[in-house]
Amino acid sequence: MLEENLATELVRAVHACSRVIVCYLRIDRFDMIDEVCDFTVAANLTRMIAERLTQCVDDPCRVSRTASGGFVAVFVSQDASIDQLDVGQSIAAALEPPFVLGSMTRRVTASVGVSCFPDTASGVHELLQQAAAAAYAVKRIGGNDVHAYTSTLDGDLGRQLKLADELDGAVQRGEMELVYQPVLSTAKREVVGMEALVRWRSPKLGFLMPDQFIPFAESLGMIEEIGRWVLQEACAQARRWLDLGVGDFTLSVNVSRAQMRGRQLLEDVRRALDASRLQASFLDLELTETAIMTNVEEATWTMRELRKMGVKLSMDDFGIGQSSLGHLQRLPVNRMKIDRSFVAAVPDDVNAARICRAIIGLAHEFGFSVVGEGVEKAVQLAFLERNGCEFVQGYLLSKPVSADAMLAILREPVLYPRETNGKSHNGAVLLVDDEQNVLRALARLLRRDGYRIFTASTFHDAFEILGTENVHVVMSDHRMPEGKGTEFLSRVKATHPHTIRLILSGYADLGAVTEAINGGAVYRFLTKPWNDDDLRETLREAMRMAQAAVSEA
Repeated sequence: MLEENLATELVRAVHACSRVIVCYLRIDRFDMIDEVCDFTVAANLTRMIAERLTQCVDDPCRVSRTASGGFVAVFVSQDASIDQLDVGQSIAAALEPPFVLGSMTRRVTASVGVSCFPDTASGVHELLQQAAAAAYAVKRIGGNDVHAYTSTLDGDLGRQLKLADELDGAVQRGEMELVYQPVLSTAKREVVGMEALVRWRSPKLGFLMPDQFIPFAESLGMIEEIGRWVLQEACAQARRWLDLGVGDFTLSVNVSRAQMRGRQLLEDVRRALDASRLQASFLDLELTETAIMTNVEEATWTMRELRKMGVKLSMDDFGIGQSSLGHLQRLPVNRMKIDRSFVAAVPDDVNAARICRAIIGLAHEFGFSVVGEGVEKAVQLAFLERNGCEFVQGYLLSKPVSADAMLAILREPVLYPRETNGKSHNGAVLLVDDEQNVLRALARLLRRDGYRIFTASTFHDAFEILGTENVHVVMSDHRMPEGKGTEFLSRVKATHPHTIRLILSGYADLGAVTEAINGGAVYRFLTKPWNDDDLRETLREAMRMAQAAVSEA
């Protein structure tokens, strides 16, 4: 019907020298609205959206619903000066007022793509494909915007269509495969489990990573089939490892939002466990915070049923969703996984470090253990370990590996042993100064008292040392090329609160120093040139305070 009506409009436009502007709308997060609201509410909202679009184009025959759940609105005008982008923006603006649905109101936004006859397209299929490609381009960058079709989208459109064609049937053709990324215990530095990750080896498209095809699978309704295969294959592989004599591990499998609908997930898990003869206690399902919060009541019921079966549950990507404390205390999860974006920002981003520490503390308050994912630097591993994160995974420890390689790791589980640096019972001091002669003089002086001495000439190097070594006292120059020592020590306080922090400088910004001391970032300000005895006594006092703080923690 849509294509027939559009073909009729094109014929009229040719005779009347008119322009036909096609607006393709993908309602942002409409599937979430559909899940949360009952059928009547969702149907009424769909009808009301169509009515507003009809008001924009003046003819109900020019508004249609697509098979994929989008909307198409056709605008016809003989005015050659009308900008197609302006038409798309007016369509989007029509959706801005809230929709009143009985006792509730709903606001919706849309990803809008626009194409135009005869400017960019000469036929019905071309118009629709161009508008759809422009809408998808908006959706990829977060939605709630309008894009007019340009020729630069041609390549994207062709790739999308080809990928969709190849993805259909990829599971049946045996093109999907699994790799496994080890999960380590920070206490023992031993492998205690692995996360199963899907890859697509397409004969025509090559080797594809999840971010190259999973979003398409979700939008095309194929993600449940892929998710079901991943669950079955991962459980079967775990059984094969157990039969080869390794055990005591937890296998983590990701679950999509689509798989959480209804009770199908429970049946899929039962079938996978029964077919593989795998005990439920070996399986951990990773549910994203967003998927849980989409319909928290239904998700909580499903999670409780899974726990009754003996399956472990993790909340994945924690920190980027909308969980409330009230919901958290009711969720029957075993573990929280800190989203990799926060871990990746440590130690440079003080706020990210604070968020990581807050998540770890919050999880422990609720009785959950914590996994830090995306660990790529030794400083990140040390930070998570020092702040009580029980498990970690990431490329620093191991990239995802094949099933055979994972078997070898399970047989030799110590993957990232600690370095056995010499330690002193007198504690460790980090000296930060951009003048090497100052660092050498201070190191000679303080070694008399039996401290382990670390030196850094930049703040970046200092944070690397703090991340990998157990430092008790930090003493920094105030006037550094990268900034002020007080600002540096404020960041140290946020990321390493048990350290005692000193300023040693020949330059004093009294206002900044006083503020830092009053705020607790700086314990004491010392001047250059220093008195050896006074400096050593101050260090001894600071070290006693630092070691006492560590003992109390």
